[in-house]
Amino acid sequence: MGMDMKEIIARVPDYTCFMTVDELDQSTQKLASEYPDRVQVRCVGHSRAGHPIQLIKIGHGSKNALVFACPHPNEPIGSLTVDFLTRELASNEELEKELDYTWYFIKCIDIDGSRMNEGWFKGPFGITNYMHHYFRPAFRDQVEWTFPVKYKKLEFNSPIPETKVLMDLIDTLRPEFMFSLHNLGFGGAYWYITKNIPELYPKFYDIVKQMGIPRKLGEAEVPYAVTFAPAVFQMMKARDSYDYNERFTGKDPVAGHNYGTSSDEYANRDGQNRTMTFVCELPYFYSDKIDDTSLTDCDRSDVILESCDMKEKLDGQTHAIFQRVEDLLSGDDNYFRRALEEKLRGGAESIKAQRAWAKSPECAGKATQAQMFDNLYVMRYFRCTNLCLLVRGIDFELNRAAERGFTAEQVQRLHDAFDAANALLDSECAYLEENMHYQITPVRNLVTAQAVCGLLTAEYVSSHS
Repeated sequence: MGMDMKEIIARVPDYTCFMTVDELDQSTQKLASEYPDRVQVRCVGHSRAGHPIQLIKIGHGSKNALVFACPHPNEPIGSLTVDFLTRELASNEELEKELDYTWYFIKCIDIDGSRMNEGWFKGPFGITNYMHHYFRPAFRDQVEWTFPVKYKKLEFNSPIPETKVLMDLIDTLRPEFMFSLHNLGFGGAYWYITKNIPELYPKFYDIVKQMGIPRKLGEAEVPYAVTFAPAVFQMMKARDSYDYNERFTGKDPVAGHNYGTSSDEYANRDGQNRTMTFVCELPYFYSDKIDDTSLTDCDRSDVILESCDMKEKLDGQTHAIFQRVEDLLSGDDNYFRRALEEKLRGGAESIKAQRAWAKSPECAGKATQAQMFDNLYVMRYFRCTNLCLLVRGIDFELNRAAERGFTAEQVQRLHDAFDAANALLDSECAYLEENMHYQITPVRNLVTAQAVCGLLTAEYVSSHS
């Protein structure tokens, strides 16, 4: 095997913004009409709001590859990656045969959630606009984290409809390669993979460097991540979170737990790791601090504890506003409230566990610049998303106040809380804009890096299975 990556990279379109759900559907139909003998499209289910979920099939290889984008709806890079890969494989029969897969693609698995993010898809690209149009559902409403699981006292078997679509495909196809297309808002490039494949990592590092994207070399996404190499981690499982919380909180991790596990743990639930799952996380925004491993004068444990203090303060401010209108925000169909409530409820226990972890030997020594930036700024950026959920949750109810029969007093309460939450969000965004000194990654660079990393991994899996 020997893919010509330079030629493939040269064919990546000059994407400058993200496609809406409707635009993705149109692009799929256009591809199918252009390559009727090579591209098959069929509906494999519907979103909770009733939108068809389209499966694109390309090729007739001896192995199966399942690729799905937008498992989290605020992560649309993968939808463009699929848009490119489907066209590349449809038009490049030599590449398709060389890789020896039958490919199955879904451009957007969380359609309803993606529509709720479309306010920032066309720009302007920056922290403030992103925050004001951001949505990410509660874990129990997420495609990627509602796969069935049973571990110790944890038992979950309530997958949402979109997750059931993926379960059926995984069970039917038993894919050798599975590409779950995630990305992050702020940070650096990092990767998850089912099994350790050291020979791939220098290639990953090289392509993100070519695209001007730093690696995430500060704190891992979660404290319990298993590191294979710098910025490369083993795929996470629900059991990992369970064991971490059991160790550092001393409480039953099942209390209040109402979600499942990931597609990788589901696909490999027999313990054989037959499916190689791959995730390539890439950032919209980044800072030069993200990969600065020079040491500071601060103890890492102190920096983590300072981060905990910051999160507690911001959570407290957010919760205080939420309490003023909690009785007016529906818990059934107001998905902003559902997500916010979960974050606020779980935040205290998460911080408690992190404080205990900070005092463990694992966090001894001086913090690097990257670790300090992660803890004091990136964590503040992600905590700010709670405020966005609150603002949008209140706005959701204001837009249907008449339908719900709210009184003038109740509407005024909503307006007052909206103004308070929006002012706090604006204040936090202004702080982040001033202090994070960030750069914006060109969309084409993000798609190129994700597509190349995926093809490299698919090639390796095909040649070693």
